[in-house]
Formats: sequence, C-alpha cells, structure tokens
Amino acid sequence: MTDNKNASNILETAEKIMKVGPICDRCLGRQFGWLSTDSSNEERGRSIKLVLSMQADNDVRSGRADCGKELIALLAGNGMFGPAKKIAEKYTVPFTPQNQCILCTIGGSSVFDKIPDTVERVLELIKDIEYDNFLVGSKPSPKLGDLEDELRAATGILYGESIKSEFNRELGKALLAKTGKDVEFQRPDLVVIYDMNKDTISLQISPIFIYGRYRKLKRGIPQSRWDCKACGGRGCKECNGTGRRYPDSIAEYISTPILEASKGTQFAFHAAGREDIDALMLGDGRPFVVEISRPRVRRLDLEELASEINKRAEGKVEVHSLKMTTREVSQTIKDRASENIKEYEALIKIENPVDVEAIERVEEALRDIIIDQRTPKRVSHRRADKIRKKRVYEVRLERLEGDVLKGFFKVQGGTYIKELISGDDGRTHPSIAELLGTKATCVELNVTAIYEDAPDHNA
Repeated sequence: MTDNKNASNILETAEKIMKVGPICDRCLGRQFGWLSTDSSNEERGRSIKLVLSMQADNDVRSGRADCGKELIALLAGNGMFGPAKKIAEKYTVPFTPQNQCILCTIGGSSVFDKIPDTVERVLELIKDIEYDNFLVGSKPSPKLGDLEDELRAATGILYGESIKSEFNRELGKALLAKTGKDVEFQRPDLVVIYDMNKDTISLQISPIFIYGRYRKLKRGIPQSRWDCKACGGRGCKECNGTGRRYPDSIAEYISTPILEASKGTQFAFHAAGREDIDALMLGDGRPFVVEISRPRVRRLDLEELASEINKRAEGKVEVHSLKMTTREVSQTIKDRASENIKEYEALIKIENPVDVEAIERVEEALRDIIIDQRTPKRVSHRRADKIRKKRVYEVRLERLEGDVLKGFFKVQGGTYIKELISGDDGRTHPSIAELLGTKATCVELNVTAIYEDAPDHNA
C-alpha cells in the first residue's frame, strides 16, 4: 500500500518551496531528485505540480474553495504552472505572473536555457582539439547555491540533487549528442567547465605521456636544461647571453619534437635516473616518459616521431620503443630509479701497478655486498649529506696497457660508480682504491644496461 503520509509530506514540502519564490518545474523536481530516479527533474517537478493542481481543483469542487483557490494562485504564480493558470482563469482566481525561477536564473535567464548556446560555444572552442572522450564540470553561482541550501534546511529536504550535478549532466548529454564522443569520468581527455556567474567556458586538456628509451652517444650533454649559475638563465657575459651553461640537453632533443607534433604548451621529462654529464648511455638505453601539457593533437605517429628525434639529434641522442603510456608509469620509473639494477663500464687509472691476484681479491670482496656511500663531495652542494646503503652485485676488472684498468659493474640504482672506484676520501666504503691499496680514478664512464623491474636487494 502507498504511504499516504509520505506522499502528503512531499506535496506539503513542494508547497513550502513555492511559497519561498518562483520555482520552475526542473528546480522543484530537483529538490526530490533522488526519489523515483528513472525520470527527469523536469518530469518530477511537473508531476508534483499536476497532483497539487488536481488537489486544488478538487478542493474548490468539494466546498473547500478558499483553500483550493489559495493553492491555485500559488501554482499559477510562483509555480509558473500552465494548467494551474487555466484553472485560475476558470475560477477567476487572481495571481501574480512570474517567469524567473529563483533557483536557476542568472542575469534574467535560466542557466539551463543557456545550454544550447553554451554547446555551440564549446564546439567552437574545441574544434581544433583531438580527443576521444570528455567530461563536463561547472562552477555554480554561490548565490543560487546558498539560496538552495537555505531552502532545503528550512523545509527539511533530504533527497535533493545539486544544481551543479544536474547542470553537468544536462550539458554533458547535449554535448554527447553533438559530438558523438564518450563521457569519461575517470580519465577524460578533455574537461569542459562552465562558470554560471560569469557565463564563461574554460577547458582542461589532459596531458599525454609517451614512454621510450634513449641512448646518449656523446659526452658533455646534460639530461635536462642547465641554466647559467651566474645569471639564473637570464643571460650574461659569462654565458654569452644564452642564459645556459650547456647549449642543449637530452630532454630538449627528445621532448621538443613531441611538443611540436602534439601542439602542446610545455613538456616535462621524467627518466629512470640520470647519467653523469660526461658519461654515455649505451645498451638498450634509459627508460623515460615525456609529459605534454594541453596537447591539441593526441593521436601521434610515434614511429615518425622517433625518426624525427633521431634525425635532429643525430650522433648525440637516439630514441626507440616509443609508446603511449600513463602518469602512473612516469612516476614508477622515477620511483624505481634508485632500486633498478644497472650495469656500467669504466676506464680506471691507477697510481701504482697491480697484479692479477690483487684484481681477483677486489672482485671477490665486491661480490654481492652492501656498501656505504656518503653523499659524494662533487654533488654535496645539491644533495642531502647522508649515508646510502647500496648493493653491489658484481665487479669485474681487466688490465689494459700501462696504468689503466677496465671495470664492469652490476649494481643497485643510485650507486655512485666514480666514488666506488676512488673511495672519495673514505666517503665510500669499501672501494676499489681502498681494496687495491692505490689511488684509482674513473677517467671514462658508460652506462650499459638498465633493468626496469625492481628487484629485492635484500633477498
């Protein structure tokens, strides 16, 4: 059986709402938006008003004329309800015509009536933007929001939907019909935001992320832009007005062609660690992700992009294995940079000659051990001074001519190889220099392999 008391409560609440001021069908229905959800707010509001007008007509016909006429006047006036206006004419009930709803009118128009025009404005804004899905958001009017909150508090409304929620849905449906694109709530390519007070539209274009690996083939190139320390990038005599300590960078060689192709606004370069400026990155290369902000082109020919990057950076940097990826991957490769296993080769100059037995002792002493590395003196100005524990899996040394050794290293990411060789005045322990009993200096360093899977270094 229907709970007549609950039904009566809904109708009584609707009357109270209309007494506050003019209310359109949509805004009345929204106050009960989470009831009978398989209908629109407009349908819901009209249905409530229709039942009330039937009740009022019945009251007039049943001898309760004063009560019925009062309700008819309310529905015809503040309710802005057409059928009630007809009844008012029939019974000569005076009412004050209204045409602006207090809960959705800004600048003389309902925000919902502006949706068709807003859709056309959005379509003009996004006509040159590639996207596969979108989401609609809005900034509601504080005045309308406060009024609706006060109304609900005064009338005890428990099942109302916000104007923001309804507007977003209706604008989204209208855009869906025009564009044929999917609505995406989790990771939309494009977010359209309408400001109700200012009647303005803004766009949030989600970034794109491109994964790849790079090889650095020439020494003396930093991974990221390196501004002149003297002028902070503004340009001075010391940097010949360039504002830079070095003229180029790996990040720019790789990211600039991608930025141009995607028509984005800026890039961020995320890599699995970084090699020293005087080291090469060989083997399969170092994993990286390029993040492009506000791209107007999302569907990129990655093979063509790789060719263009390699052409521009010929002999210096080359990339391969480009593919679209996600923000999570960019974060993961950075987070794992100090955990991944890495391999290096180095040329080592020693002060005193050593024999095969000494080399074998070093190799045995540095096999699968944990070393202590205090922040090296050469980077102490930009790194926290602390002791890092790093696992060394394997070191192999090969005697070359004269006072030069060739070293092969397999270590935990974040291990300072130059200091593992020299000892850095005891800041790295143990070290090759310490174990050989002679001064040892890295004169050339190459990274030869980076493994992406993070191992358990304590296993």
